[in-house]
Amino acid sequence: MKKIISVLFWLALVFIIITNIISCGDNNLANTNNPDSPPDENIENNDGSPAPEEEPQDLRLLIKEDIPELDFKGKEFNIIYPTWSMYEYYYFAESEIGENMNDAIYRRTKNVEERFNIIINPITRGYIETVSPAVSKSVNAGSDDYQMALTHCMRGVPEMSTGGFVYDWNKIPIVDFTKPWWNQRMNQTMSVDGILLTAVSDFIIFDPNVVYFNKGMAKDLDIGDVYQIVREGKWTWPKLTELAKLASKDLNGDGIFDKDDQYGLVTNLAWMMNSAVQSCNMYISKIGDEGYPVNNLNSERFGNLINTLYELVYVGNQTFIGTWDPNNLADTYESQIPMSSDRVLFHIDPLSAGKRYRVYDVEFGILPFPKYDEAQEEYLSLSWNGFIMIPKTADPELAGAISEALAAESYRLTVPAYYDVLLTSKVARDVESTEMIDIIYKGAVYDFALNFGDWNAITFAVDNILNTKKLPDYVSFMEKNENSFHKQMQKVYDKIRENYLD
Repeated sequence: MKKIISVLFWLALVFIIITNIISCGDNNLANTNNPDSPPDENIENNDGSPAPEEEPQDLRLLIKEDIPELDFKGKEFNIIYPTWSMYEYYYFAESEIGENMNDAIYRRTKNVEERFNIIINPITRGYIETVSPAVSKSVNAGSDDYQMALTHCMRGVPEMSTGGFVYDWNKIPIVDFTKPWWNQRMNQTMSVDGILLTAVSDFIIFDPNVVYFNKGMAKDLDIGDVYQIVREGKWTWPKLTELAKLASKDLNGDGIFDKDDQYGLVTNLAWMMNSAVQSCNMYISKIGDEGYPVNNLNSERFGNLINTLYELVYVGNQTFIGTWDPNNLADTYESQIPMSSDRVLFHIDPLSAGKRYRVYDVEFGILPFPKYDEAQEEYLSLSWNGFIMIPKTADPELAGAISEALAAESYRLTVPAYYDVLLTSKVARDVESTEMIDIIYKGAVYDFALNFGDWNAITFAVDNILNTKKLPDYVSFMEKNENSFHKQMQKVYDKIRENYLD
């Protein structure tokens, strides 16, 4: 009897195993035949609990671009770019070197080149002021010198747009703005009467200002789980001020707070704090009654924000105003008290600075810019990266196909690799900051008046007001600068309408 039971048990076990193998094979076959179908969200574990979600990198592989089969017969695809910011590090690679981000960039380029039989040539003429003159000269000569232009966030953008030197993206075939690798908010913000002259896909590395924090100091100060503060929607500018004040300490006891002491916040007042406007769900301009952008910051909400930031920066000893030297490229974003000193709780820096932070021995985390108050629904992060613009003399089919392909390949390859650059340090990989970067990416916003404002005083209102070191008087500031701001906005709109409206 025992032998019979044993035989039946093993036969049943073999039957179950064979059934599972067949079932798994059927599922795999179904996924292979329909790769564009998302995974079944209702799959459960054996205990009835929901199965864990796949990693974002895996899900990215399921979404395909809709580009016809094209052979451009070895044509060169020239991309002009400025020697600025991340264009020098995260866009082009000559070979694989065993470094994740570099190799992802290299594979992206090779995949697109081989697929469409083209040669991608990155070309630079120098710093940020060189792109617009090169493109305008080429277009005026009727020459197809460049098929894509990568720009600064401001310099050259209004000049190429108002000069009529670039395509309206709505007239470029193959590009599909419904795909997840294109930034939809940017398309809405940067349009003029439906005309879209700039675009941002995942080919452009998103680079907003963020808040880095020292995990060790946060623990020693017993300020609680900062990540949870973000999750609960309580990460606001007043909350940052409250926590920063807890970290301030005169280390040498001389009664003077200088670069040798401990601070709750290190920031710079050259441009970084300006992102506070958009993080508080405010935008520099709004469309007025006459159809032109007008100043939107002469408001009580902006006044409250300025007062909060003034308290954070000047009332007390919690904030150290760091340096930022654009002429010192080796230390472009370094302050006088870096995070590596282990004497800074919070540090405001671009997201791309994570590459520098990862070599520190200090364990750090990444947070989005704070909200205005807890009633604000989203965390919003102003982008300071550049744009993609297509010169008027480029072949629109070629430009469209390659723009879409580079965007899709970036979505699949370089964005996940960029996460690794930001999150893996000498100390440990910060898994929780992955969630924070997802929040930052989800809340990516742009501001037309900033990008087309030609450095008008109102476009840098936060820094201009705070740099006076006086009690904020935003009303007088707005009255003084509003006229020139409105003239700039009207000029941009008139020229774009003149060049692009049929």
